Amino acid sequence: MILSDIILMFRTENPDISDRVITDALLKNWCLIGDKEFCAVTRCIISDFTFSSITSTTVYATKYDLITYESKFYDIDTYPGGGVSFDNDILKETSVSELDKLTPTWRTRSASYPRKFYRRGQHLYFDYPISSTYSSKTVRVYSILVSDDFSNDSQEPYNQLGYLKPFHYGMVKYLKWKAKEKVGKPNEGAQAGKEFRDYALWAKKEIGGGKYSPIRFIKKI
Repeated sequence: MILSDIILMFRTENPDISDRVITDALLKNWCLIGDKEFCAVTRCIISDFTFSSITSTTVYATKYDLITYESKFYDIDTYPGGGVSFDNDILKETSVSELDKLTPTWRTRSASYPRKFYRRGQHLYFDYPISSTYSSKTVRVYSILVSDDFSNDSQEPYNQLGYLKPFHYGMVKYLKWKAKEKVGKPNEGAQAGKEFRDYALWAKKEIGGGKYSPIRFIKKI
């Protein structure tokens, strides 16, 4: 469904909410927001990008700002086969607390080759400083992106991706949620909000099924 179709379906299903109660302009604004919320919850906009590693002396000396390399970055896609690779080696995801527990002295390690990565906010870190031997190696980040703006009457939601067509109805549910709250029907609004969230979680499960595949471990020769 294109944007105009979504608004028409919303009007058809909710005849009590005419354009005198809520204008098409407001519905379009809600669609722009709802599109991004749906895509964030379902993690349905996926991509990957690369950049080069930089020599560092401590693990905190170099942090990679992922927004710099991909302006629409939202999260790292850690489904099997995704995550982060360094020079074609898949790294293991970790956290500061795990590193502290397993190797309390990890912050003072000598520069070497990274084996793990962790993310804090929009920054990517490795478990080892990068030695000069491994400088300028390719770092690849499999990622979840923020969706493009959904604002044109003839445009489909979710970056107009064909495999997401079955989930366009999510935008109708989102509009119902916001509209019921707007017209002062909190109980109906709460129910509509639950319906949207349940729909989004169902869509996430369905979309995620297409990401699973045999994991290939890349080993250097």
